Amino acid sequence: MDEKVYRQSRLCRLMGNPIAFAVVHALSQRKELTPSEIARAVGRSVSRVSHVLSSLRLAEVVRYDTDGRKARYRLKHPRETRELLKALATFIDSSSAFQR
Repeated sequence: MDEKVYRQSRLCRLMGNPIAFAVVHALSQRKELTPSEIARAVGRSVSRVSHVLSSLRLAEVVRYDTDGRKARYRLKHPRETRELLKALATFIDSSSAFQR
Protein backbone atom coordinates (compact mmCIF):
# COMPACT_ATOMS: atom_id res chain seq x y z
CA MET A 1 0.00 0.00 0.00
CA ASP A 2 1.46 3.34 -0.93
CA GLU A 3 1.80 6.16 1.59
CA LYS A 4 -1.09 8.24 0.28
CA VAL A 5 -3.58 5.35 0.38
CA TYR A 6 -2.32 4.39 3.84
CA ARG A 7 -2.85 7.93 5.18
CA GLN A 8 -6.33 8.04 3.65
CA SER A 9 -7.23 4.77 5.36
CA ARG A 10 -5.91 6.05 8.71
CA LEU A 11 -7.97 9.23 8.35
CA CYS A 12 -11.10 7.17 7.56
CA ARG A 13 -10.46 5.05 10.64
CA LEU A 14 -10.05 8.14 12.82
CA MET A 15 -13.17 9.80 11.42
CA GLY A 16 -15.04 6.55 12.06
CA ASN A 17 -14.81 7.37 15.77
CA PRO A 18 -18.15 9.08 16.54
CA ILE A 19 -16.53 11.48 19.00
CA ALA A 20 -13.81 12.50 16.52
CA PHE A 21 -16.47 12.98 13.85
CA ALA A 22 -18.54 15.12 16.23
CA VAL A 23 -15.47 17.23 17.10
CA VAL A 24 -14.70 17.83 13.42
CA HIS A 25 -18.34 18.64 12.72
CA ALA A 26 -18.44 21.13 15.62
CA LEU A 27 -15.27 22.80 14.36
CA SER A 28 -16.73 22.98 10.85
CA GLN A 29 -19.61 25.04 12.24
CA ARG A 30 -17.42 27.63 13.99
CA LYS A 31 -14.05 29.15 13.25
CA GLU A 32 -12.31 28.31 16.54
CA LEU A 33 -13.29 26.57 19.77
CA THR A 34 -11.60 25.82 23.09
CA PRO A 35 -11.53 22.22 24.32
CA SER A 36 -14.22 23.01 26.90
CA GLU A 37 -16.45 24.57 24.20
CA ILE A 38 -15.95 21.48 22.04
CA ALA A 39 -16.71 19.20 25.00
CA ARG A 40 -20.00 21.01 25.60
CA ALA A 41 -20.87 20.86 21.89
CA VAL A 42 -20.28 17.10 21.62
CA GLY A 43 -21.51 16.15 25.09
CA ARG A 44 -18.26 14.57 26.31
CA SER A 45 -15.70 15.33 28.99
CA VAL A 46 -12.86 17.75 28.34
CA SER A 47 -10.32 14.96 28.95
CA ARG A 48 -11.97 12.71 26.34
CA VAL A 49 -12.16 15.57 23.84
CA SER A 50 -8.50 16.45 24.53
CA HIS A 51 -7.51 12.87 23.73
CA VAL A 52 -9.44 13.01 20.45
CA LEU A 53 -7.97 16.42 19.61
CA SER A 54 -4.50 14.94 20.06
CA SER A 55 -5.30 12.23 17.50
CA LEU A 56 -6.76 14.82 15.13
CA ARG A 57 -3.60 16.94 15.48
CA LEU A 58 -1.40 13.96 14.62
CA ALA A 59 -3.54 13.29 11.55
CA GLU A 60 -3.17 16.98 10.59
CA VAL A 61 -6.93 17.57 10.70
CA VAL A 62 -6.83 20.31 13.35
CA ARG A 63 -4.36 22.85 14.62
CA TYR A 64 -4.35 25.10 17.63
CA ASP A 65 -3.10 28.41 18.92
CA THR A 66 -2.67 29.49 22.52
CA ASP A 67 -2.79 32.88 24.14
CA GLY A 68 -0.71 31.62 27.04
CA ARG A 69 -3.67 30.26 28.99
CA LYS A 70 -6.22 28.86 26.55
CA ALA A 71 -5.86 26.70 23.47
CA ARG A 72 -8.20 27.43 20.59
CA TYR A 73 -8.64 24.73 17.97
CA ARG A 74 -9.57 25.09 14.33
CA LEU A 75 -9.65 22.94 11.23
CA LYS A 76 -6.33 22.83 9.38
CA HIS A 77 -8.08 22.56 6.00
CA PRO A 78 -11.54 24.06 6.61
CA ARG A 79 -12.79 24.22 3.01
CA GLU A 80 -11.73 20.66 2.19
CA THR A 81 -13.13 19.33 5.47
CA ARG A 82 -16.49 21.01 4.90
CA GLU A 83 -16.56 19.56 1.38
CA LEU A 84 -15.84 16.09 2.79
CA LEU A 85 -18.63 16.42 5.38
CA LYS A 86 -21.01 17.61 2.67
CA ALA A 87 -20.04 14.67 0.42
CA LEU A 88 -20.66 12.24 3.29
CA ALA A 89 -24.08 13.77 3.95
CA THR A 90 -24.94 13.52 0.25
CA PHE A 91 -23.82 9.89 0.18
CA ILE A 92 -25.96 9.05 3.22
CA ASP A 93 -28.95 10.87 1.76
CA SER A 94 -28.66 9.03 -1.57
CA SER A 95 -28.07 5.63 0.01
CA SER A 96 -31.02 6.18 2.35
CA ALA A 97 -33.23 6.82 -0.65
CA PHE A 98 -32.57 3.27 -1.88
CA GLN A 99 -33.64 1.77 1.43
CA ARG A 100 -37.17 3.19 1.29
